[in-house]
Amino acid sequence: MPLAVRFLAPRLSALATMFCLALASLTPTAALAYYPCNGPGPGEILIGVDNTNGVQTPLCEYVGEQGGSSDAGPGVDSGPGGYWVDRFTTLAWGVTSDGAPTYSWSSGAASEAEANNGALAQCAAAGFGNCSLGPGVINGALAVAVGQDGSLFAEWGETAQKAERKVLRLCRKTAKGCSVERVLESPAEWISY
Repeated sequence: MPLAVRFLAPRLSALATMFCLALASLTPTAALAYYPCNGPGPGEILIGVDNTNGVQTPLCEYVGEQGGSSDAGPGVDSGPGGYWVDRFTTLAWGVTSDGAPTYSWSSGAASEAEANNGALAQCAAAGFGNCSLGPGVINGALAVAVGQDGSLFAEWGETAQKAERKVLRLCRKTAKGCSVERVLESPAEWISY
């Protein structure tokens, strides 16, 4: 191979790599669907609140000046706009006055903290003792099974049927005569704008 060609090949490879990187930087990437804000401004909607640092921070999403966007082109209605909101369900375990295991719940809450607090508040309001948090689910279902001896079991699933199958399997590992007592569904909610 002539000397000029040997030095030219690595340079072409480097140029091709730089061209590919430049081209990749021009392709669209996924944008963050929501962001912290001080409340919705023009073309924005409030989609929730972030409590991760102990401070309630509003979360907004840009939807455009007309309240929605259309990928179909100008003047074409893209249909109803909106967004999905997570829904939370939590169980709280407790004990009745005669010592039997029992439970309470909060379903369809807007946050995990709201579901947890709601379940514990329901447990206390019902007069149960030894209230403690049980399992929870986001955008799914919780099933509660009871054994013949009164023992309680809970399991979650993406659907009510999956939760029922899982809780019966769990119950049958240690109890006899298992049956599903309750299924709490908490699907995500579509909010239209």
